[in-house]
Amino acid sequence: MLLLTSFMIVVAYTIYFSKKAHLKKDHIGVGLGKCMVMMLSMTTSLTLGLMLSFLMPGKLAVLTVLAITICAVAGFIIGRPFGLTTVMESLSTTLMGAMMGAMLGVMLPLDSQTFMLVSMDLIYLGSIFFVTFYIKREDVKETKRGRGFAPFLLTLLFSIIIIGTSAVWERDYFKVGGDSKMDMQHHQQGG
Repeated sequence: MLLLTSFMIVVAYTIYFSKKAHLKKDHIGVGLGKCMVMMLSMTTSLTLGLMLSFLMPGKLAVLTVLAITICAVAGFIIGRPFGLTTVMESLSTTLMGAMMGAMLGVMLPLDSQTFMLVSMDLIYLGSIFFVTFYIKREDVKETKRGRGFAPFLLTLLFSIIIIGTSAVWERDYFKVGGDSKMDMQHHQQGG
């Protein structure tokens, strides 16, 4: 459940960023746009690579190629509002993030997976918050009018509550045995 919840949150906020950035790209400078895209591409691809590694334990080669492919699509969506050079920046960032996320997930013992996924989700949501904050700030500077930031903050808070609830639910109902060494061996053998 936590994997599905995390995946839906990443997809939803990635699409949200793309639409928001496309609408406000005239108010965002090139440097800030590239920085936002790089930050979001890295956290998105790390999170997606980590999620995929939990679905395919022990298959690092196939997992890495799959993670790079899926994250390249996400990178294209993230970088598209700012043009071709930003898409290239985003694609190269997702390449690195997807590989690192996949490697991290394969190396984790089973008893650390939930903690790491929740941590990556929170890091991802933090990056979405900062990127959206800067888009809003640049828009207010240019248009001299501001609309409330509260709906986005409430959505972000709701996402954090959903992730926390899913993590607690999984911890209670899918407890892993107490032997960390055995769990790691089981994880590496793909069983």
